[in-house]
Amino acid sequence: MGLFGWIFYIIMGIIFFIFLLFLQNKYQISKLEKFAFSHLLFYVLAGICCRFHIPYMDNLFLVFVFLLIMDIIYTSYYVERDFFNKTENQIFYYSLLILSGFVVNQEFFNRVQEVFLTGDDYRILLWGLMLFFLYSFFRNKNVFISKEERTTSFLSQETILVRYAKLKYKYHDDCMFDDKELVNLLYAIMIFQDHRRGKVLRDYDTFLFRLNGAKRKLGIMQVESSRFISDHESIALTYKKLEKFYHKEEKTNKKKKKVTIEEVIQNYDRENAQYIQYIFDIIQKY
Repeated sequence: MGLFGWIFYIIMGIIFFIFLLFLQNKYQISKLEKFAFSHLLFYVLAGICCRFHIPYMDNLFLVFVFLLIMDIIYTSYYVERDFFNKTENQIFYYSLLILSGFVVNQEFFNRVQEVFLTGDDYRILLWGLMLFFLYSFFRNKNVFISKEERTTSFLSQETILVRYAKLKYKYHDDCMFDDKELVNLLYAIMIFQDHRRGKVLRDYDTFLFRLNGAKRKLGIMQVESSRFISDHESIALTYKKLEKFYHKEEKTNKKKKKVTIEEVIQNYDRENAQYIQYIFDIIQKY
């Protein structure tokens, strides 16, 4: 490898560190995002080495080793913080980064003639993206079926009633509000959100939130929040929102005039109003 090889890895490690530090300071990226950006830089560097025949591909993962060294120096001497603090899991993070870099280096970079996409690769990628777009478009828009068919095929009446019974048993104490019509609407939204994003996916959202703290939809009611909220809190927040829509006429006309449930649903979620209305009508009926 020689002296120039070590100099190359050191310089690239410094460049990686400066770029990642910029992202971290400007955008407050999480460890997971930092890991992904590190590998993205790694692939770009490997592609440049392949394209310009730079003879340092065999041990390119050493860039991550010097990235680690730069982070230790910066954290310990510039920021004056303990890099090896167990709560920050820096050692585990860099061990995983270096190990994954080594595996990619040996099993991918060192086995191919070109890292960047070739013309044939682009052709397959572009056609794949176009087909995926068409599939997503027709699936989301339901172009070939009517609005009524689209709604009734969403969930059967029996399924809705079974889910209503289960959710009512589980969250009965959290839904003891005065307005029974709004409570039924609350359950309709709950059924819709639970169907669209089940418990496994909601647990995954909670895990990601605890990992990076980024604002996202949480709880069974899928309430967007920058702090952690439980299912019970999401129910209370949604009811307050619905109640605000329901009584908004009182402030403007100074009369005790309520808007219709249809208007409340439209105000709450215009995009999915037809599905929520469909569920609500079934709950009201039974």
